[in-house]
Amino acid sequence: MISGCRLVSRLMSNMAGCTERKVIEEAVNIYRNCARFPVAVGARLGNAQGGHLSVNSEWTQRDIERFEKVKFARNHLVSQQDGKINVVAASGPADTSTELWSKDSPSGNLKAVVRASKTKKGDEKQFIEVWCKSHKAKNIDVLAQEKHGKIYEADGNFGSFEWSSSDGHLLYVAEKKQPKAAAYFDNKPSKAVSDDAEDDSKKSEDEPVKGDEFVYREDWGEVLTPKHHPVLCILDIDTGDISVLENVPGNVSPGQAIWAPDDAGVVFVGYTHEPYRLGLVACTQRKSAIYYLDLQAATCNAISAEDQSVRSPIFSPDKTQLVYLENRVWGPHMMCSKLVKFDWISKETTTVVDIVKQPKDDEFPGIYTVSLPNRCWSADNTRVIFSSQWRSKQEIVVVNTDTNAVSRLTNDNKTGFWMVLDVHGDLVVAANGAPNQPHSLVLGKLPAAGEEANIQWTKLDGDSIVQDDIIWKIIKHNRSLDGDVTGEFESVLLQPNTASSTSEKPPLIVLPHGGPHSAFPSDFLLFPAVFCKCGFAVLLVNYRGSTGFGQDCVDSLPGNIGTEDVSDVQFAAEAIAESAFNLVDKSKVFITGGSHGGFLTAHLIGQYPDFYKAAALRNPVINMASMLGTTDIPDWTYCECAKDFSMTVVPDAAFYEAAISRSPIRYVDQVKTPALIMIGANDLRVPPKQGHQFHKALKSRGVPVRLIVYPDNSHPLNKVDAEADSCMNILKWFVDHL
Repeated sequence: MISGCRLVSRLMSNMAGCTERKVIEEAVNIYRNCARFPVAVGARLGNAQGGHLSVNSEWTQRDIERFEKVKFARNHLVSQQDGKINVVAASGPADTSTELWSKDSPSGNLKAVVRASKTKKGDEKQFIEVWCKSHKAKNIDVLAQEKHGKIYEADGNFGSFEWSSSDGHLLYVAEKKQPKAAAYFDNKPSKAVSDDAEDDSKKSEDEPVKGDEFVYREDWGEVLTPKHHPVLCILDIDTGDISVLENVPGNVSPGQAIWAPDDAGVVFVGYTHEPYRLGLVACTQRKSAIYYLDLQAATCNAISAEDQSVRSPIFSPDKTQLVYLENRVWGPHMMCSKLVKFDWISKETTTVVDIVKQPKDDEFPGIYTVSLPNRCWSADNTRVIFSSQWRSKQEIVVVNTDTNAVSRLTNDNKTGFWMVLDVHGDLVVAANGAPNQPHSLVLGKLPAAGEEANIQWTKLDGDSIVQDDIIWKIIKHNRSLDGDVTGEFESVLLQPNTASSTSEKPPLIVLPHGGPHSAFPSDFLLFPAVFCKCGFAVLLVNYRGSTGFGQDCVDSLPGNIGTEDVSDVQFAAEAIAESAFNLVDKSKVFITGGSHGGFLTAHLIGQYPDFYKAAALRNPVINMASMLGTTDIPDWTYCECAKDFSMTVVPDAAFYEAAISRSPIRYVDQVKTPALIMIGANDLRVPPKQGHQFHKALKSRGVPVRLIVYPDNSHPLNKVDAEADSCMNILKWFVDHL
C-alpha cells in the first residue's frame, strides 16, 4: 500500500509501481477512512441515578456503503468530586436515524420522540412517541389527525420541539394543512353537503378546490423547499389532541418557538413573508421580529423591533430575561450580530453586545453565529455562553448580561474549533476539533465571573484522534505596506507531515470559501483532510469580507467583489508559493472552490491564466446579471454590486453593467486552465445554468473542461454519493494535470 501523504510525491517522482490508477485507488481508501469520523451535532446534560450526570450526545456520520448519512446517540455517565469531572461509564452508539426530535421532559420522567417512517405502500408517516422510564407510554399518529402537514425537523430556521414546564404539553412547528385541490374536469363525485348549509364555508373541509391544482406556492428557498407556511402546534400528552395555534399575524411565518414563563404563552420568531419569500438559509438579515402569543388573552404582539432581523430567542433559567440575536435588514447575508436582552418583568430592551467595527489584533471581533444553543445560560442567570467565529478559529464566548463584559472561554494553539452543545447548571458540554483532529466531546465547569479563562476541560472519550500525517498553522497576511489593519486577512495552511521522508515539496491546492461573508474555522474538514493525506498542501483563504474579523472587514467587500477578494486570494497563494521556506512546489498550484469560492476560482483562472495548473468549481457564480432573476436570493447580487435592494426593485442598465463588470464571465477569453465544473441539478441558490454557461464558453474556446451534474442535489452537493464522487473527481482532475 502506498503511504497516504506520499501518494502524490511518489507519482511526481515517477517511482516504480506508482501509477495514476493506484493513486486514485488509494485515495478512495483515504476518503473512506476520513469520512467515517462522526460530527457532533448536539448534546443534552441531565441528572442520572446515584447523583451522577448523564451526557447524551448526537452525532452524524457518512455511510459510504449505503450512501446516506446516519445519525446516532451516545451516553456518558459522569460524576463530580472535589471539583473534578470523572467519566463513570460510556455507552456504545445507538442508531437514531429515524428520529426527527428526541427530548427529555423538564422533570426527567418522560421522553418525547418524533419518528418518521413509511407504510408498506411508501406513504410517509410521523409519530410522536412518549416514553416513561420503563416503556413506551404513548404513540400518536400526528398526520392521521389531519390538523397540519409534516412536523419540521431541526432546520436551524423554523423547527422547534419543546416540553411545557408541567410535562403536560409539547410545542412544535409543522407545515400548514393545505386544502385539497382538483382539476376543473375531475369527474370524481363531490361529497354530499347537507341542505341546511348556509354558505360555502359550511362545506366539508375535504371538498377539493377546483382550479387550484397547479397554483404556485412560494417556499423558503434553498434547502427549505418543502416549507411554505409553518404553523405553531401544541400536543396535549394526556388526551393526544393537537391544537394549531391561532392569532399568529397573517404576514409572518412562525418558527423557533419556545414556551413563555408559566406556560402562559409562546414566544417565537416571525419571518415576514410579504410581499414574497426570499431564501432563508445562511441569511441572517431577513426581516423578522420576536412575538409573544398569549394563550389566555388570545393576543399576539411583537416584543422586539419590527424593522430588524432577529433569531434564536432563549430564556434565562428563572424565565426573567430573554436574549436573542439581532441584525439589520438587507446588506451582507452574514454579518456581525448584536446580542439583545429583553427583561420579561420590566419589558425593557437593552443591547448587551453591540456590533464590533474594527477589532485590534486578537481582540473580540464581534458575534458571528447563526444561532445560540437551546440552553446557553449560566445557573446564576447572568452569563450567556455560545460559539462564535473569531478570526480563523471558532471559539467559545462568555457574555455577562449584567456588566456587558465579553470574555473567551477557549484559546489554545492545538485546537481551532469549539462548539457549545449544551449548558446546564454551570456545566458546559462542547465539541472541539482542528484541521488534523476530528471532533471530540469535552465537559467543563464554568468558573466564577471574571475567571472564565481558568476552565478545565475533561475529554469524555480520552485522548483525541489526532491525524499525525497533517500539520497546520494560521498564516497572517497584510496588504497594507504601513500595517493598517484594514489590509489584514488570514489563511489556514494544511501540510502533509512528510518533511523527514521525502525531499519533494507538495503541490498546493488553494481553496477560498463561499459566501462570500463566511469563514473557514480551523476545523476538521473532509475535503482538505483528504487532499492533504493524499500529498497536497491546502490553503484555506479567509480573504477580506470574511466573518470573524469585525464588521468593517465584512463591509469592505460589497462593491469590490471580483477585485478585492480575487487579489487577496492570489496574494495568499503567491505568498505560500514564493515563500523563502520552500513550503510547496510553486510550479504545481491548483485551485478549487464552491459557490462564491467557485466565483473566485473562475475569476482567478481568468485574471491569472498562467498561475494555476488546473481548477475545480462547485456550483460557481459565473454571470451575476443572469443569476439575478433565477436565484432564491436576488438581493445578494444587489448587495455585492453595492446597489440598494427593495422588494419592488426592477433592474436597470446600470445594475446589469455593474453585475457583468464584476462577473468572471468577462475574463473567459483569457482562460487557459483546465477546468472541472460540478453542479447540483436542484440548486436554487446558484442556478445550474451558471455552470452550464461557463462549460459552453470554455468548450467553445478549446479550453479543456469537464462538466458533472448531480441529480437530486442542491447547492451544498452534500448528499453522500455526490460528495464522495466530487471529491474523487477533483483529486483525479488535479492528478491528471500534475
